[in-house]
Amino acid sequence: MASRIRALLTRIARSYVLFVVIGVIVGLALAPVAWNATSSEGTVAVVPVAGTIDGGTAAGVSSMLQQAREDPDVKAVVLLVNSGGGGAAASEEMYLQTKRTAQEMPLITSVDAAAASGAYYTIAPSDHIYAKPASTVGSVGVLATTPTALEPTTIISTTGPNKLTGGDEREFNYILESLGNAFISAVFEQRGDRLELSRTELEQARIYSGTQAVQNGLVDSIGGRQAAVEHAANEAGLDNYNVRVMRPDGTARFLSRSNYIASTAPNKTMVSAAYLYGEEPSGPVFLMVPAAYVEPATNDSAGGPAAAATGTTGGANVA
Repeated sequence: MASRIRALLTRIARSYVLFVVIGVIVGLALAPVAWNATSSEGTVAVVPVAGTIDGGTAAGVSSMLQQAREDPDVKAVVLLVNSGGGGAAASEEMYLQTKRTAQEMPLITSVDAAAASGAYYTIAPSDHIYAKPASTVGSVGVLATTPTALEPTTIISTTGPNKLTGGDEREFNYILESLGNAFISAVFEQRGDRLELSRTELEQARIYSGTQAVQNGLVDSIGGRQAAVEHAANEAGLDNYNVRVMRPDGTARFLSRSNYIASTAPNKTMVSAAYLYGEEPSGPVFLMVPAAYVEPATNDSAGGPAAAATGTTGGANVA
């Protein structure tokens, strides 16, 4: 009887030892994962700026930047840009939003196919701008459709001489000049000593390749989105971080086929220049786009851009 008890105790002891050995092996297998695991120190938010800049684009980008600023986990922002610009007012709104964001956290830009005109205005406050060699950058200036001449009729009356037209040609040119000067001054304010272009050279509203833009100071480095994300994380002091790609609602509209092809936007479409300035004359429309994106074959087409669309009007740059 005693021998049976000893045998039973021996088997129990062996089973216990085997259980402990298995537990130790499993523990050793899992321990490195637990010991080396590191929690994120913060998030780099990637905000796409894609397609023609209109009110919807400005609202979407502004909303994403506001979310980034208000999220305590977001420590830096990367703008992923593929746009040839758009409406002047919408472009200015986006510039103000990026400027505000850059004042609160590191803001780095990665230019994909293009950051031209109003899109370059948008990214001017960036701490660092990356572009690809084949990216197109620049076209710093303003383009506008000419005012439509209207006269009082038996149907339309007016209380003032400029109520119908909004002003004479000199006043129109003054507005155009003011918008152009604001754009150019913002670029000089934000880029500062990094620019290798004089104000006169910048006023020519040329479009540059990414390589040329690095040489003249409109862009800081050749690189893509990964370089921009790593730079943003480094500027924020993050060794371990998450990357959150934010997605705007709506459809990205493109005037340029090359920009459309390069876009990774989930919803995108091509539109004609008439999307910006309309089929029929409806008063002056102020735009921040390269003239090549919108100018029809002849400048005298109804509703088309002003005849001075590739030169200067009243001293203002027209891109």
